[in-house]
Amino acid sequence: MKRRYPSHLRIHLEDSNSNASSSDLSRSNTQSGPPRDEIQDVLRSFTVATSWTVNERPQQTELKNEIPGNHLPNQNGVSRRWRLIETIVQDGSLDAEDSLNSSCVPMDRAQYLLASIERLVARLDLAEETVRRQEAELATVVGVTSYSDRGRETADRLESILDSVARSVGAVAGALYLLDDETSSLKMRSCIGLPKTRLTAPPRELRGSLADLEALLGNAVLLTDIKMMPDWPSPEEFGAALVVPIGSNTMPHGTMWFWSEQPRSYSATEVEVANLAAGRVMSEIEQSILGQEIHQSRAMQKQIETASLIQASMLPDNQVLHEDFDVNGWTFQNGSIGGGFHHWDVNPQGMMTLSLGNANQPGPEGAIVATSIQSIVRTLWQSSNSPMSIMRTINDTLWGMQDADWTASMGLVQINPVTGYGSICSAGDIQSFVISHRGFRPIGCLGPRVAAQPDTLFNSNRFCLQPGEILLAFTSNILDNTNGGQIPQQKKKGGRPVCYSTLDQNSLLQIVRDMSDERASDIAGYVARTLPTFQRDTNEGPDRSMVLIKNVRKVK
Repeated sequence: MKRRYPSHLRIHLEDSNSNASSSDLSRSNTQSGPPRDEIQDVLRSFTVATSWTVNERPQQTELKNEIPGNHLPNQNGVSRRWRLIETIVQDGSLDAEDSLNSSCVPMDRAQYLLASIERLVARLDLAEETVRRQEAELATVVGVTSYSDRGRETADRLESILDSVARSVGAVAGALYLLDDETSSLKMRSCIGLPKTRLTAPPRELRGSLADLEALLGNAVLLTDIKMMPDWPSPEEFGAALVVPIGSNTMPHGTMWFWSEQPRSYSATEVEVANLAAGRVMSEIEQSILGQEIHQSRAMQKQIETASLIQASMLPDNQVLHEDFDVNGWTFQNGSIGGGFHHWDVNPQGMMTLSLGNANQPGPEGAIVATSIQSIVRTLWQSSNSPMSIMRTINDTLWGMQDADWTASMGLVQINPVTGYGSICSAGDIQSFVISHRGFRPIGCLGPRVAAQPDTLFNSNRFCLQPGEILLAFTSNILDNTNGGQIPQQKKKGGRPVCYSTLDQNSLLQIVRDMSDERASDIAGYVARTLPTFQRDTNEGPDRSMVLIKNVRKVK
């Protein structure tokens, strides 16, 4: 079988390094690699100052998810992490040299100083752990984690990937660098074999980082001797490095670096392992982003459900406005919330008031417009304003709104229940008719939507609702006029019309006329059940509203 080699760029391959023995490779796997630890420097300074040697205490079994920094010293000043060891032999007499090397600080004071150092180290551990989690969260470009410990889990997984690859390729340290939003710098998001303080360092400029630039083009870069390659700078001082890209050459996200202590070469298998690890890192980042999006989607859905309940509470109930009038209607929202609305009430002057309409925009944007209109109408109905003056006020108010589509179609009806006389003012796609056994007649007139233009003149029409007549008002989008009204109108045995495959204006009016002897709730319910048979009824359909009021007064 022909051996498969990965596609990568090999740069400055030294002949002397290619003959490295297996003992050299095994020795490079065991070398520590990272720079000197600041904590060990402090402990060595402590030993020099106090003549007490510091050793670590045996580690007890710890919880897996315990946060670093919880191992604080006892309140009596005794360190839990370290213990003091006196190296001077205590039995027998001391010579002059031993006297000079004896402890010059009492043990209790040295122990108190060591406990203070441990408290600072505990705070440092906690700060580094916090930075480590934040960098892992930023690696997934997510500002808020999906649950409280998500950042720690992501950081652990990224470090686990870096550690396993470092051991596989014989590296002593590794780091993950991701591009910023402007793709001009690289920020370390995770590392192993390096001090965690590296995560707090500022981003590296991408300009001049030839190894990163070459890797972002989709090629693995081999730096077999970093000191001999000053034109290919490494962010850390080591002997050799392997750089692999994260993402694709068309959509780069960052680079992964793996360093070795001594100059060396990397085999094709090791490069392939690093490339596979880069793909796994990208999968971890995408998985974290997906989890966050699901969490946000669920939270948003709960908010939409709450808003839907609030919007539904603004719709009218089945209260009786007057003993001589039967009122009913419905609003069909295409989603959980939308721009459709209807309402009826009796104002303080004893006039029956009805309103209906729908916003030009569906969904949450339409719901805001519809709620605003309902609030204004309810407020103005309490005074003696006419439907025409209310319409003008709404138009002037919404026209002054900026950066949104506040246009809407709506109709306002006011009826005197004693005389049956009333007035109607409509704007946009609102149709209204008075229906009886003798036929039907249109009332109102079509005009521009509210908030479509300033200083709009709205017309108000007068009508009289006689006993047995029905006033029907609806948004025009419940109709389907594609067939021009040429629909056969058959009747069932009981006189009730059948469900039409489409519903145009004539069909709707004929349904209401044929059912004029029934209750308003039955008529409105029958029309509502006809809605799913519309050809225009799709998932992206419009919001629809309809109200009807029937004069049930008996003629004396």
